[in-house]
Order: sequence, then structure tokens, then C-alpha cells
Amino acid sequence: MTIEQSFKDSVVINLNKPPDITSHQAGRKVQRILGASKAGHAGTLDPFAEGILLVCLNDSTRITEYLSSLEKEYIAHFQLGMVTDTLDITGSIVREEDPSGIDEDRIIRVLRQFEGELMQVPPMYSAIKQKGVPLYKLARKGVTVPREERRVFIGVMELLSFSLPEFVVRIRCSKGTYIRSLARDIGEALGVGAVVRRLQRTAIGHFKIEDSVSFEALQRGVFTFSSMDEALGHLDELILNDDQFRLASHGTAFFAGAGMPGGELVRLKSPAGDFFAIGKLQDGGGVKIEKVFFRQPVKK
Repeated sequence: MTIEQSFKDSVVINLNKPPDITSHQAGRKVQRILGASKAGHAGTLDPFAEGILLVCLNDSTRITEYLSSLEKEYIAHFQLGMVTDTLDITGSIVREEDPSGIDEDRIIRVLRQFEGELMQVPPMYSAIKQKGVPLYKLARKGVTVPREERRVFIGVMELLSFSLPEFVVRIRCSKGTYIRSLARDIGEALGVGAVVRRLQRTAIGHFKIEDSVSFEALQRGVFTFSSMDEALGHLDELILNDDQFRLASHGTAFFAGAGMPGGELVRLKSPAGDFFAIGKLQDGGGVKIEKVFFRQPVKK
């Protein structure tokens, strides 16, 4: 494929986003390079952050919500002895402390306190909206408003290296976790403040940084991508019979069988094994149709 051709497939690109570009700008750049008709992204990265950004092209923009909920992994570089208004190195310094009394053992003990379920206050410099206005727009005007705590889960907090005033941590966490807020809270627990100096996202679910592609690779036309079915591989699949497929392809709920756990999302496949929709299992064995992506002829 050459970059002059129009990329019509509905696929997901595992982009290695460079720093100093917003997630929206990165998605639009992929769209322009490949000539796709639509683009969206799953899981926003701060402009200064780098690493995995899932860019969904064409009809795959309809599955972003199912990818954004996946577990994330980051390599975070924290700097001790500083607090900024943005909670990262790009902000204005509001306080400085002497971190010379901090050692590796103390950092490890504090990191363990943040593993598991916790309540986290989002940063003011975030895209969360209050009365329709993004918080970062208020923050730029010097306005600070109360933010509601959010429940997040931290599966792993592994110290990779330590050399004052910096330390590097591998973090596995749930959707909605703000690494900048973690820096703030860890800094407070250590008593000297901390900010994010560098942040790289290395995994989203089964998408890994080693499989990601750069803008340059896209421009050369040498890259890999995931089909919608592959991208949603974390969901179980359900292959339908002809009668079930006839109903599901028109958005009508159907009975799949007793004993199936309610509440789970599943990939629905035609009798031939082709992915065409997402369904939600209901108590009692029914399946409610969430979204239909491809309508295929039913065998008569």
C-alpha cells in the first residue's frame, strides 16, 4: 500500500506516540497519512507522554469504548523534591523540598501502600469536564475547583531504578488512573513532593509497545494493524447458528442457552465464524445486541 491510496479498512493501529503532540493530533496525523475517512483513539495520553495510543480507523471508531477500559501499563520517571501546578515537569513550580533524606527502602515501602484499590483525586489539568468545561481550561485561568474522588486499581508498583532525585516505576493500573495524581500522592507520602518527569505507556491490554508502529513506518507503508475482531480479543466469542444470526444481524436479542453468566460482553460471530457484532449476556441465557458492525447475508 502507498500513502497515496485511501485506507478503507476498519482496523486498529497500535501507534507509538512521540512526546509533544496531543492524542487528538496523533490520531488525525494517522488518518491523514493513511487517507482514512475517520479516526479516533482509545485511551488519551498527555501531550508530554509517549508510547501506545490505539488509533481506530473508519468503522473501528465504534469500538473505542471497549478498548479504553483495558488495563494499562506505564513506565513512569518521577522526580522528587518538587511540586508543580500540572503535577509533571512541564508545569510551574509551586513548592520545592530537599529529597536527600529519601532512600530506596523508603520508596519501596511507600509504593506498596499504593497497590490495590484506592480513591484518587484527578488533577486540575485534565480533560474531565465540570458543567461542560474541561478542568484544564479552568486551571489555565488560575481557577481550582473540588474534584470528586475516583476509584482506581493499581495491580503493580515495581521500582525499576533509583538515583536521587529520580526513580523509575513500572505501573499496571485500571482505566481512569492518573499517573500525575500518583506522583502527587507518592510525593506527599514521602514528605518531599514529586512530579512526573517522563511517562511512557508500554501496554494496553494485549497491545504491547514492542509491536507498536511509528509515524515514519506508516509513511513508508510498512506497518501492521489489528482487525476489529483481533482488537477485541479480550472478549469471549460466541458463534451463532442460522436462526440466532438472523435475529442478531438485525439488532434483535436472542436466546443463547441457560447457564451463561450475565453481564459479560461477547464477540458475536456468524455461522461461518466471521465477527459482526458485540452482544451482552443476560441472566437467563439471553443475549442483548450492543452494536452491529457488519450485516451479512443469512444462509437460506
